[in-house]
Amino acid sequence: MIVFSQLLLLGEIIVCLFYIFPKFWRADKAIFLTVSVVLLLLTIVLLRYSFEEVLFVKYLGFKPNLHLDPYYFIYDNFYFSLPGVFIALIVFLVAKSFEVEKKNKVLQAGMEQAELNILKSQLNPHFLYNTLNYMYSIALPLSENLSTAILKLSDTMRYTLAQNKRDMLTLAEEVVFIEDYIALHSMQFHPNFYHTFSITGAIDRLLFPPLLLAPFVENAIKHGITHVEKQPVNIRLNVTPAILEFEVSNYINKQFQEKGSGIGIANVKRRLEILYPGKHTLHMEKNDLVYRVSLIVKL
Repeated sequence: MIVFSQLLLLGEIIVCLFYIFPKFWRADKAIFLTVSVVLLLLTIVLLRYSFEEVLFVKYLGFKPNLHLDPYYFIYDNFYFSLPGVFIALIVFLVAKSFEVEKKNKVLQAGMEQAELNILKSQLNPHFLYNTLNYMYSIALPLSENLSTAILKLSDTMRYTLAQNKRDMLTLAEEVVFIEDYIALHSMQFHPNFYHTFSITGAIDRLLFPPLLLAPFVENAIKHGITHVEKQPVNIRLNVTPAILEFEVSNYINKQFQEKGSGIGIANVKRRLEILYPGKHTLHMEKNDLVYRVSLIVKL
């Protein structure tokens, strides 16, 4: 009986520690957490009854409990099973605190290295940005297309410099950056450059981390078809008070595939994990014709 009770307790701790708590330890899954723990305790009650009142009686010669009160039996086993849940919870929280501390140290080291990299590279972007403004002033009386292209490039440089200084910008600024980026490419391939960009919802006051959406557009233009009217790059942004939905799809250009390092998308994935843990879903789908990215962020 003692050995069986300890084995049940050990099994209860293992199930809580390695399945229930890791899977449901979130505010939005509190109901699932509670239900899972209750179901586990009911399972323990059922196992105790099956072994102690049936199998042990039948095969080990235990005396049957003729005055068994089922309600008291359930209550009694619930009560004596709770320490297993608390033991698992304490171990889980201690392990989680160590994990969080480890991640914080890694993030701190990464932030310090990133800050050094920014300081090292700060001179060149500023120099390029100022040079572009000078080139714009010279090109303005000579060619409208050239001056417009330089201005768009200068605006994109200004935005990338601004995102190095601030963690959050308005979503409208990110949209302007994307539009400038698209405009640069549309001028390069004018008039055969086709895309759609639909925006719904309020973007003027919503603060959002910079350059989280733009890399998906860059990737679509780089690897997609942009010169066929019936196969445009499609971009959709929908914002509500609760969520942000962003979708980019492009037809795959099989004749010309520009090789990329994949660093940009990998960087976005990592930033999403850090900035919106458990609050975002990112799906990337690909078939023979279309590549589609869908991002949903809970605000």
